[in-house]
Amino acid sequence: MQQMIFLLTSLNGMHKPNFSTQLLKALKNGSQVSVLVAMVDFESVWTVRQYLNQLARKDSQVNKIRLITLAEMFADEPGLALTTEERHAVGLEDYEQRLFADNQEQVKRYLSDGHMVAELRQIDDETPMVLRQYQADQLAQVDTYGLDGQVVGIEKIQNEVAQTSYLLNRHGEAVLRFVRHERPIEHIYNLSATSAMLATEFEGAKQVATSETLSKRQRERAEANTVDQTQIITATEAYYGVLAYSNYRRFSDVFAFYQAVLSRLLTDDTRLYVDLAVNAHFSPQMPNQLIFNY
Repeated sequence: MQQMIFLLTSLNGMHKPNFSTQLLKALKNGSQVSVLVAMVDFESVWTVRQYLNQLARKDSQVNKIRLITLAEMFADEPGLALTTEERHAVGLEDYEQRLFADNQEQVKRYLSDGHMVAELRQIDDETPMVLRQYQADQLAQVDTYGLDGQVVGIEKIQNEVAQTSYLLNRHGEAVLRFVRHERPIEHIYNLSATSAMLATEFEGAKQVATSETLSKRQRERAEANTVDQTQIITATEAYYGVLAYSNYRRFSDVFAFYQAVLSRLLTDDTRLYVDLAVNAHFSPQMPNQLIFNY
């Protein structure tokens, strides 16, 4: 049976219509289908689970999909014990608690003197999903739980963005560290007119000219369109460096890390699907691997 692996690197990719289309097509062909959730924001795993459950209500074959998480793959890897400050486990017993619930989940909010210090999302009292910690009403940390109720991921938040994230093994040790960096990138835009535009300009000039000679104003406009109008715009790009504590191997970005993770799963007959949006970043990491896009 052919194996097909769908690599999920963002929730935007998951919501693309072609993702579910290719997924259902692979199932109908009788393939063994796996979805590898490799997002740095660990709580997205719960969103993926909910999405697949929705698909399963429409097509029962979706229940055959194997969902693979980074926490599952690295659960038995040796790790590094976090300091008390790094772990920042919070006790919630002494805070005022308010419960909010709907058909999908429960939300418990913990208050101190009218300020929220934590928010716990859970399916029920036995299945926590995500714990958000707040300091001075600002999100400071996100703890993500696995299906066994143990914390599998910790994200340290600054200005509403995860700056450092730890993936934990089954012993609560950090096996992976993701650190957010920024770097400048340049976008080059050529704003000069095309030859077709120039032809239109001259044709229009002919129609309005009283003679075969263009007016000074028309000549200036035509000449301006032939000038190189290339512009370079500098922007900032965010990327994540990855450190594996099992062997202290460093990855320059997540795509090099994804290649190492996939090398554990790919076989000669595996078909790999990757989001088209990241294909340009991903393909150089695996030049000999045939990659399909969704």
